This record gives sequence, C-alpha cells and structure tokens, in this order.
Amino acid sequence: MNTAGARRWGGPWQQGWRWATLLSVFICSAPAAWPQGVKMQGGSSSLFGAHGGSVELRSGSYRGRFDFGWLDGPRFGFFFARPHRGLLWGAGDQTIPLSLPTDLNGSYSFLGRGLSISQSTKTSKLFLFFGSTSRGFLAPFLNLAQPETGAAVFFYERQLSPTVRFFSRNAFSKKHTAIQALEWIPRKDLKLATSAGIGNNQRIWSSSLDFTRRWFAVQAGYANLGQAFRRLRVDSPAVAETDRENIRIEIAPRDNLRFHASRQNYLSPDPKDETGARATVNSFGMWGRAAAFQFYGTVYQSATAAGTARALSLGARRNLFDRLEVSADYLRSAPSQGQPASTMVYRVREVLTPRIALSQVVTQGNGQTTMSFGGSFFSNTLTASLEYQTVYLPLAQGAASQFQQVLQVSLRMRMWAFELNADTIVTPLGQVRYTGYATAYGYRESGQGGLFGRPSGNLSKYIVRGRVVDETGQPVAGAALLIGKILVFSDSQGNFLLRRDKGGTTSLTVELDQFLYPGRYAVVSVPVKVQAGAGDTVETYQVILRRVLVRPETPPTPK
Repeated sequence: MNTAGARRWGGPWQQGWRWATLLSVFICSAPAAWPQGVKMQGGSSSLFGAHGGSVELRSGSYRGRFDFGWLDGPRFGFFFARPHRGLLWGAGDQTIPLSLPTDLNGSYSFLGRGLSISQSTKTSKLFLFFGSTSRGFLAPFLNLAQPETGAAVFFYERQLSPTVRFFSRNAFSKKHTAIQALEWIPRKDLKLATSAGIGNNQRIWSSSLDFTRRWFAVQAGYANLGQAFRRLRVDSPAVAETDRENIRIEIAPRDNLRFHASRQNYLSPDPKDETGARATVNSFGMWGRAAAFQFYGTVYQSATAAGTARALSLGARRNLFDRLEVSADYLRSAPSQGQPASTMVYRVREVLTPRIALSQVVTQGNGQTTMSFGGSFFSNTLTASLEYQTVYLPLAQGAASQFQQVLQVSLRMRMWAFELNADTIVTPLGQVRYTGYATAYGYRESGQGGLFGRPSGNLSKYIVRGRVVDETGQPVAGAALLIGKILVFSDSQGNFLLRRDKGGTTSLTVELDQFLYPGRYAVVSVPVKVQAGAGDTVETYQVILRRVLVRPETPPTPK
C-alpha cells in the first residue's frame, strides 16, 4: 500500500472500519436485507504468526465477512458477494484460481483485493477482476490481506464441442500473463491438454496426458518454462511449477497389490531472486495386502543445488479383531550433509470403546529407545487426541536423523452455539506450531421481528464425521472437504466433523485447491454420499488421498 493511500485512509485499522461501515450500511439498509445468521470467530496461529478475529454475515441474497487482526502489523480483511441480474458480484479479499488443464498435480491460486464479476452457463465461464494482488493469511477463523500490486484479470472458458474445451487466462500488472489452452477428452479415461503463452513476461509451453484404467494409470507431461516464469508476479504464495519432464505411473495387477513410480521436476520461485531454484524428486513404492497384513514401502531421492538426499521407508500393519492395530516401520535417511541414520518405530493402538482409543509408540534409533503414549476421545460434544507421529523432514539437514518423532494435539469442543478448535502441526524443520480458535453462532428465528433470536441448539444433533488418511493409513492434516455446501478441514489426526440442522444424505467432495497446509494430493477413494445421523452410532467415513507432488520446501509424510 503506498504512503499517500495510507495517509488518505488513515492506516489499516481506519481503512478496515471505513469499509466495514460502508458495507454494513448497504447490507442493513432494508429489513429484507438483514442477515439471517452471524458467525463470529477469533483465534491465534503461531504457524503463520497471525492473530485476530472475524464476523461473517449470511442471508439468502448475500454473504459478507469482516476480519481484523495482526499479521506483521495490524491488518484487516473483508469480502462481500451478491448476485444481480445473472452475475455474481464480489468485493474485497478473494482467492482467485489460475489453474490450467495441463496441471496434473493440484491447482494454483492467488490472493486479490478488489471487485470481481463472474458468470457461469452450461457452455462457458467468465471471470473479471479489478484491484490488486495481495499478501495474506487465510484460515477458518481469519482472512487478512495486504494489497501489493495493481492487477486486472480476464478469465474465460468455452466448451467448443462435447470433447474440446478452450481456456484463456490473462492478467495485466507490472508484468503480464496471457496463457491460452485446449483440453481434449475423447473418452472417459483419457485427457490430453496443451497450454502456451507467457507468465510474468516469461514463456510457457506445456502438454499433458492423463490416462486411467482399472489396473493402470499414467500422468505425464512436459513443460518448457522461462527461468523466471510465474503465473502471476506475487510474493505469496510462492508455488513451485512443474518443469521439464514429469511422470507418475501406477500399476495395480491385483486388488491387493499396487506399485507406483514418479519423477518430478520443479521450478520454485525465489522471492529474493528473479530466477527460480530447480529441484528433482524421484520415488518408487509399493503397497500390498496379504493374510490380514498390509505391507508398504517407498524409496525417495531428491536433488537440488545443495546436493542429493535419499530416504527409505518400509513397514507393515495389521488389524486384530477390529479392536487392535499393530505396526512396525523401518526408516532410513541419508541427507546431503551428515551421516545416514536408521530408526525402528513400533506402534500399538487399542480401540477400547467407539469413543476411546489408546496408543503406544516405541522408537529405537541413534542408540536410544523411547516409549510414548497417546490416545483419543470422540463424542458429539468433545473430540480430543494426543498422538506421537514419526515424520520425514528432508530439510532438517543438521539433525541426527531426518525421521523425527513429534507430538501432535487436536481438540474440538461444541456446546450450544459455541465451538472451540485447537491443533498442532509440524513444520518442514520439525518445529511444532499451533493454531487455535473459537467460533460462536447467532441466528434469526423465523417470525421474529428482531435481528437475532436465541441460538438454535438443534445444530449439534446431526453430525457427519470421518477421517482423511494417505495410502499407508497416516493422517492428512488440513484437508479441505466440501460436505453439501459447507467447507470443513481435517485436524492433525485427519479427523473431521460437521454438524447439520437435519439428518439424511448429502454429498462429499475433496477440495484439493483449498488445503490449509502445503502439499499436493490426488484422491484415491472418497464416499460420494454421506449420512448425517445422531448419537454414537454415526458412521465414521474414510477418505484416502495420495501425495502426488511434493514441493521442495514441503517434505512428505513417509509412506
């Protein structure tokens, strides 16, 4: 934000109050526009260094949100959206997707503050944005932004035929982006795509193939990028692009046996340098099941300008009587600096009741043996877990071992119209950071003349719950799940829970581009429909993901 603008508006806090006042006057100018619901949230995150709170307003004709907090100084955020004459108008801080059909591994988006106009029909999509790119922080309890560079965006999609779709991605700022793409889907199991143009005034040409059969799948692509290529010149997020050859092959000759191999090349932008840093990651792994046992293993090799690192993970797991799970894992890492290190991890987990589970972990490595205890409790009102996990940290070059055991804590508590959430997450360097926040709800009862009546206690009666894991059963934290029309996130143990007004069946999808933490995944299996029920007999659904691409700065959970 420039100095003149700051003087004119009186600083971030004054700007926030001015925007909030203007939008509030517009929203509440008529009783028919009064919000039917309010959600108030506040919290703190040492992972992002952000602290603050938000107020969200919803009605049948609009939704709005105001955020105030601290992110390297006082910041504010806001967003308002309302349909009008067949268009969806939005104002404020928004996440703008900038994906291409040649993207095989996840999606890309950036933050912007400004005015947006969008329209979607059966054959086309149009999106216009006028404002600026932003550096920001997005979490369930707080959205903050700091405008950076002025930008105008024009996105367009058109279905040219039943099998061919055209994409146009254009952004005009200090440096420009103009990428055009075609997608061809001649059959259900085959997709071909090509993209070409410029990004950040640097060339891009890429092509991709995605072919899937019951027992065989291949994702392959080749990209030719300029050394300083970025889809849009923004300081955050600094997303790695796939460059040169990239391929992943998965073969499943039997239902109980699966192999996978991949080679990924990245071009990661460096905020301090116009040119990007390159990295290559190769992996080969397998998973199998025999005589009630699961076997799995993965070999990693990564190469950057700092050197070459290797890692190996092997393990086995078995469930006994649906009440007891035992596993053993062998982990070996050979970083580019330091000596190789090996670790054995033995884990036992007992399910005492549908609500209570206990776990014990024995770790042997570096001449030491340690034993850790944990457990979890699950109910409609309270969900809590304390677990020890072993994670692979390739960036922890100076550590005795890149496989480290960390404590992860998760807490969910819901009473009446109040909800408390707390989680810990492990950084790529092995540091444990927390995110905690509280949520309160208020609703206007039908037939009441006042703005709000008492909160409804019926929200906690019906729930949908489940767990997000990878192919080896390890939990995936921060996974975004769209249950009906509501977005929820998994905690540090992979658990998720949503409370609904009514029971019955609703849809469940994985929103891969909305995950809270770095990393890219593909969906292995997800229930298309889930049932919201009451009581302790509610089914626990399972979502299985596969990590398909690991950015250089984001180490994978070991398999």
